[in-house]
Amino acid sequence: MIRTAWITIILVLSVWNLQAAAQQSAGTTPLSPTCASGAFLVFESGKLAGVDWVEAHGNQIHTHTVLTESRIIDATIDVRPDQTASHSSVTLSAAGGEPGMSSTRELGEGAIYWSDMIPSSVAQAVARARVLNQPSSNIPGASLYTDTRAEIVVDRIDPTDWVLTVHNKRYHVLTDEHGCMLSAILPDYGVTIERRTNFSPEQYPLWPPYAAPQDGAYRAADVSIRVPRGHVLAGTLTTPAVRKPMPAAVLITGLSPSERNGGQPPWMPLRDLADALTRAGIAVLRVDDRGIGKSTGDHTPSTTLDEADDVQTEVAWLRTQPGIDPKRIALVGYSEGGLIAPIVASRDPKIAAIVTLAGPGVSGSELAHYQIEQAVLHDPSIVPGDREKEIAKQLAEPLSPRERSFLALDPIEFAARVKCPALIIQGANDLHVPLRSTERLAAAMRANGNADVTVRIFPGVSHSLLPDPLGPSSGWVYLPGFLTSPPLLDAMKQWTAEKLHAAGGH
Repeated sequence: MIRTAWITIILVLSVWNLQAAAQQSAGTTPLSPTCASGAFLVFESGKLAGVDWVEAHGNQIHTHTVLTESRIIDATIDVRPDQTASHSSVTLSAAGGEPGMSSTRELGEGAIYWSDMIPSSVAQAVARARVLNQPSSNIPGASLYTDTRAEIVVDRIDPTDWVLTVHNKRYHVLTDEHGCMLSAILPDYGVTIERRTNFSPEQYPLWPPYAAPQDGAYRAADVSIRVPRGHVLAGTLTTPAVRKPMPAAVLITGLSPSERNGGQPPWMPLRDLADALTRAGIAVLRVDDRGIGKSTGDHTPSTTLDEADDVQTEVAWLRTQPGIDPKRIALVGYSEGGLIAPIVASRDPKIAAIVTLAGPGVSGSELAHYQIEQAVLHDPSIVPGDREKEIAKQLAEPLSPRERSFLALDPIEFAARVKCPALIIQGANDLHVPLRSTERLAAAMRANGNADVTVRIFPGVSHSLLPDPLGPSSGWVYLPGFLTSPPLLDAMKQWTAEKLHAAGGH
């Protein structure tokens, strides 16, 4: 019933497309010149989210893209003089790991290479539009991995300004007088793409998903935690170089089976949360769900309450670790984790603070109806007259044990028993959890005497915690960068650090 495509980045691999365009023009126009090698830097709210290094050698273009310092896309494309592509070869890999999926394809006639995750695709679409030499060019895009196609529209504003529309996004592109892209912006997403001529890979070093960052800001250690039921939770403990004893936080995953980062590269919201908190002087523990990743046990029959028990074990373990202040431990829960955090805090009065990120504050049945309704309403393949029938059909689908447990719980019941400081965060474009959840949770906490409750709503952010003005579960996979919203991270970090450091008298 509950659709959780937003939890697992594995789905992204099926839509990681290098897509391409183009109808041959009968006219004769000057062909676009070969642009100098360089790098396209992707920024989200001013923070570097990825880099695409591009080189052209004769009739070949080679792009080497690194997203969130961890996902690597290496592509070589044979390009015709009219800027269409004939052949492509792509390899996906993760920092510190073996190369993953590879694909080699003949792209046929009239295709450029295109990928939402490869910024130089935007430059190539404009190059093709210059060849077509029309005020508006419709350029179909072909995937590297399937036979599916997307439509790209490039509108010429003047010789150096262009607007590219694809997957409901509008890129505003600036080129030089030769047609070489200098920059592009996605205003609705707070994303900018800027060309640099001398940006080296050493300036954006690779960062394996579970390792400490390359700048040495803190340490990361693999840990194993034995749970009373017999399984072992494997995870990562990041520790800052600060005066001990230090405060700490436990991160809590969402509804789908999740490893410790909450997703695979490039989308790793829990690693982003851990990085922000650890840089603020807070040790952070994040673990693979039972039966997932390196953790043992069976995830299939587990419930929300089972995971709450696991989190309690994690907290107990953390309190025994050298250098950790057992009186200053916070819980930070994402999605279902935003329900589990109040559950654990309601049981454990020693929890110093909680943060809920897109956590539910309505009944399970209401949440399920909202999620399915939003998915159906945003699915253009379902005609209006069939929507109610489709919603009813999906609501009748069988549930997993975890879904049944999740839907049977009343978030307000646990929120009312939370006595510690609480920060409730949600994106304004969340189509998985109703926005009224925030104030419902806050009101329940305040009604029972908790005076330290803060609600923060972030415009233009979806349930994925990414900048996404549309919000559907499928939309965020088409973004050019995958950092958790920097303003959201900053707010979460500052509030948590303030509460935990104040609890220690600092």
